[in-house]
Amino acid sequence: SGIDKLAEEDLQIGLAISLHAPNDTLRQKLVPTAGPHSVDDLIAAGKRYFKKTGRRVTFEYALIEGVNDSPEIAKELSLLLDGNGSHVNLIPLNPTAGDFHRPSKRSVLEFERILNIAGVNCTIRVEKGTEISAACGQLRTDVIG
Repeated sequence: SGIDKLAEEDLQIGLAISLHAPNDTLRQKLVPTAGPHSVDDLIAAGKRYFKKTGRRVTFEYALIEGVNDSPEIAKELSLLLDGNGSHVNLIPLNPTAGDFHRPSKRSVLEFERILNIAGVNCTIRVEKGTEISAACGQLRTDVIG
């Protein structure tokens, strides 16, 4: 895989993998352009990267209310990530005009708690720029019609 090739380069860089779901069905809905790599393939490649380089792998996980933020999904994710050389960036969805919504703070903290109990290191990403619609996922062109 490309991740395995990157590990062979011996570069002093961190690897971040956009995951956003603990299973292929949900990930395909959230990231339809993700390509042929399964969730299991990505996690296995991340573990190989850590074993080869000794550098932590970060899994990016955008939390979306009612879609991928339930305690059951957190438990499913925790079973995939044993904490061995990995870290999860929990990114509460920034407000947009679309159909997806930001989860409650309580939901985000519960998701984090479940991962931590399972030994998975994680961080809740601090938002910046939401007040001017310039945060991650918010930059877009409004069409006036």
